[in-house]
Amino acid sequence: MTASPERKPGLTRGSSTLVDELGYLFYSSLQVLKKISSSAIQTYRSLFSVDSDLRLQYFLDKGIRYTERGRYAQAIVVLERVLLERPHDLETLFHLGFCLLREERVEEGIALLIRAEQMDGSDARISSVLGMAYIQAEKYAEAVTMLERALTGNPDNFNLHYRLGLAYDKMANYEKALESFQTAGKLRPREPKVYQSIGFILEQLGKREEAVDYFKRAMQLAEGRS
Repeated sequence: MTASPERKPGLTRGSSTLVDELGYLFYSSLQVLKKISSSAIQTYRSLFSVDSDLRLQYFLDKGIRYTERGRYAQAIVVLERVLLERPHDLETLFHLGFCLLREERVEEGIALLIRAEQMDGSDARISSVLGMAYIQAEKYAEAVTMLERALTGNPDNFNLHYRLGLAYDKMANYEKALESFQTAGKLRPREPKVYQSIGFILEQLGKREEAVDYFKRAMQLAEGRS
């Protein structure tokens, strides 16, 4: 009986196993490379594609910076672009409305500020500027209504009290104006314009000697600042 050839360990079966292992390693490496490649492509696209929200935030921030620097015409151009794509953005409505007022486009500014106030009636900035806009447009009754309503939620806001005094002054309601200015003075006791405004009101009420004292105090405070 012829003896079967001696099988060397690992030659046939082992070689097959080794090939399978190498094949698996090659396959798995290829899959990893594919994943890395796919991730790299996605990262590349995300880095170099224009993100709409990021772009709009950039222009909004730029518009706000222009506003803060008093460059209202430039701010309007930038903020109008943002508003086209973000018609309900509170910050855009507020800053654009403010800039339009500064550029004497009062009715347009008021329209935007009304929209902003309807979105957030608790924001004292919006109410204060809108109140001033109504005074600018000689809509004093609307200014009073707006400012008094805003004060219910912001009783310690200097600007609201001061502008309410201006509105009452324009309506020749000097007693109410005096009350508003005095409250503003308690909130900012070193504000020259408050003393000057009280002086004017006291003159209207025939209290000239008292008015002179307030004018002097206003001058002293103004000189101290300068």
